[in-house]
Amino acid sequence: MYRSESYDNRLTKRMQQQENRFGGKTKADQILDAFFDPEDRSVRSLREAYTGITGDKGITGKLSNCDPVTYREAIGSSTWSAVLGNAITRRMLREYPLDGTYNFWKKIVHVANVVDFRTQERTRYGGYGDLPTVAENGAYTALTTPTDEKATYAITKRGGTESVNLEAIANDDVGVVQRIPKKLAIAAQRTLASFVLDFIKDNPVIYDGVPLFHASHGNLGSAQLSAASLGAGRVAMKTQVDPGTNEVVGQNPSIMLIPFELDEVAYNLFQRGTNNDRTFIESMQLEIIPVWDWLDTDDWTLVADPQELPCIEIGFLDGNEEPELFLQDSPISGSMFSNDRLTYKIRHIYGGAVTDYRGMYKSVVP
Repeated sequence: MYRSESYDNRLTKRMQQQENRFGGKTKADQILDAFFDPEDRSVRSLREAYTGITGDKGITGKLSNCDPVTYREAIGSSTWSAVLGNAITRRMLREYPLDGTYNFWKKIVHVANVVDFRTQERTRYGGYGDLPTVAENGAYTALTTPTDEKATYAITKRGGTESVNLEAIANDDVGVVQRIPKKLAIAAQRTLASFVLDFIKDNPVIYDGVPLFHASHGNLGSAQLSAASLGAGRVAMKTQVDPGTNEVVGQNPSIMLIPFELDEVAYNLFQRGTNNDRTFIESMQLEIIPVWDWLDTDDWTLVADPQELPCIEIGFLDGNEEPELFLQDSPISGSMFSNDRLTYKIRHIYGGAVTDYRGMYKSVVP
């Protein structure tokens, strides 16, 4: 998966914070990490993990039936529900950044840090025209102030709850519980990726009152994917002009987004034939990314490198790009389970908007 070094550092730091949340890794942390790790076969049973931590061999969920020495040594100052939730969170964070179907969204967006839920305003200023010459002893003339374009968005919360009940432990439903971290990570990844890609798929009206891909934006085509149409899309992107100056932006595409049905067509465009010299299209060296949920089998899109021309901004609350997991309800007195059930809440907070149409081109084939 494409991600910056700063992202790796933030992820490592957050995982360390999770591990140190309750005073460092306890014996319970080690047992549950082994249980959730598919490559670690030292703890294969949920009952084994539970009884090894609590000493509650009858799986009653009552503190009075726990071995006080075993429980205290394994958990320390925490609780069963907290260490289980912490283990699920650590595993979810490890699963979240893995390469996969949904993790390419970061290649096409600019990521921003948002500090609150108020509407965010992003202003893009146009450029200045060519600087005029100044005669000897002559006065400098005022330059034309660039025009601006403003996009707005607000972040929103996404999430839900999941529970682990007493029966799951008593019945030793290993597969069910072990899949929770990965399934939560996949759900969060897919939701975020869909949010980003829906800007391209749904073609919404953007900051200037016009759909993202539109004839007036000069970024909408209608031809089937071919060498000729790909070349035309590239030209359309490179001839976009800066607002206010009409100076050519000259931005090359770096990524092509396609439905799975166009995989072979796109692949063949960049394959060298019997000619030893590369064709112009082959020299473009675009990264081809098939999108899992694009149902239109003919449409295709070109996107510029967001480091050079950011077109979509995704903002995360306090820079938390990964989802968070919380214990929703605490155990009642004398029990490790509230209503024989531990409920966890996953939360992911972000929002976004199109901030510039000039770095994208789409062919909508009739």
